[in-house]
Amino acid sequence: MHDLSRAILVACAVGGGLIVTAACWKVAPDSANDIYLPDSSSESTLIDSILVVPDGSTGPDGTSGDDGGSTEAEAAAPLVIAPTAIPTLAAGIGFACSIDTSGAVWCWGDDTFGEVGTTPTTTAISTPQQVSGVPAAAALALGDHHACAVTTSHAVYCWGLNDAYQLGHPAATQGDEICLGAVSGQTVPCTYTPSLVANLSPAAAIAAAGAWTCILTTGGAVQCWGAVQTSEGDAGATYDAGVACGLGTQASGGTCYPAPYTVTGVSGSTQLAVGYDHACAIVAAGSLTDAGNAVSCWGSNNEGQVSPYACPQSICASPIARGDLPTTTSIVAGDLFTCALASDGSVRCFGDNTYGQLGHAPGTQGDLGSAASPEGGFGVYNPTPTAAIVTAASSLVGGGDESTCALLSDGTVECWGQITTSGSATPVSISGLPPVNALGTFDGSYVCGLAAATGSVWCWTLGSSAAPVNINPTVVDGGDGGEAGP
Repeated sequence: MHDLSRAILVACAVGGGLIVTAACWKVAPDSANDIYLPDSSSESTLIDSILVVPDGSTGPDGTSGDDGGSTEAEAAAPLVIAPTAIPTLAAGIGFACSIDTSGAVWCWGDDTFGEVGTTPTTTAISTPQQVSGVPAAAALALGDHHACAVTTSHAVYCWGLNDAYQLGHPAATQGDEICLGAVSGQTVPCTYTPSLVANLSPAAAIAAAGAWTCILTTGGAVQCWGAVQTSEGDAGATYDAGVACGLGTQASGGTCYPAPYTVTGVSGSTQLAVGYDHACAIVAAGSLTDAGNAVSCWGSNNEGQVSPYACPQSICASPIARGDLPTTTSIVAGDLFTCALASDGSVRCFGDNTYGQLGHAPGTQGDLGSAASPEGGFGVYNPTPTAAIVTAASSLVGGGDESTCALLSDGTVECWGQITTSGSATPVSISGLPPVNALGTFDGSYVCGLAAATGSVWCWTLGSSAAPVNINPTVVDGGDGGEAGP
């Protein structure tokens, strides 16, 4: 038996540097057809590029990943491994999932819509459950109430709530069941059985938020499906046809997307961040190993979360380049704001500042607007990158509750924004947490990280007085569930 949470990451030495990955990958830096994998978390970190083909396993075309493997397999995808913001651990609203070294997906927490991969129940599941039907998962992304996984063959499987086509197929089709909604008497389509997203280009990375999902294709394009929400993403929420249906395209009709569409105006992407109703990508500047500061954002700009220069208080249907950022290694998107991690470890944010998520008190340092609710209109915002919030961050994740967490170089975690009722502009250290070496993505206020010493998963809720919980499942190799729990 082995500890599933500890098995999430394995260290590999590449070019003298320590790279922590979901497994120990074959490295071939001299290959003319290197495969690079952009970190697939919606709030990711790009560090170095290495050729990754699982040692002794088969590539996308069925060939071996050993030395001398097929050039076709190596050329299948541009891929990058990021050591500190991991695609193998993610949290939604009240639930979380991880991937073990065998590629099995394990989920726990709220299972109202089958998010945990078991028969839907209103009783939270504290013991991680293996999700059946996902072959060899490599990356995860969780929205409010749905989950998606990218497999090693670049396919995508999704499960959970499907009221806004967030699973990549029309509601109440492809095996969808009927679940009780959040409103009494309401029913909604859902499924705990992962379904393949059809008509999708090969996926190298994935991001999700609320009720929509996007991927980076192996060619660096961005494809999305589902709906962008106009109110906090719970079952029964409404969707804005102008934003949800065609975000990143010129379309603005009333039909949301049950099948993937390609975002126009952005290509060669190496990272992707998805927020409440906007998204950002980092585009390779010169080479796949250096993302530079080629950041482009699109979507709702109602709080300046996309650009200070274009489409004010409107929708930026096409990606807008952000040339005012320092050299950026990671970009994250919260509900209505965006943060960038610079190469020197400093973090700067722009967009909504109602809860101090830009690192300064609302209404100061050039903030515009009024105290009106961001969800209801133009609120307190600052569309330009503000002063550095932290200066020693090694990775960054942003969440759906207007908050951001930074992993610092000493292994501590600090979070700011909507971590209290009124918010906090000052980063607050997460107490009761052992030193961690990785943070998982989150959508909401449920955050998880990996302990540096043991690799165990620790999760906590922002704004809660409860201490972080150690999630420590054990499994038999290949996957029979063992005892687990806090």
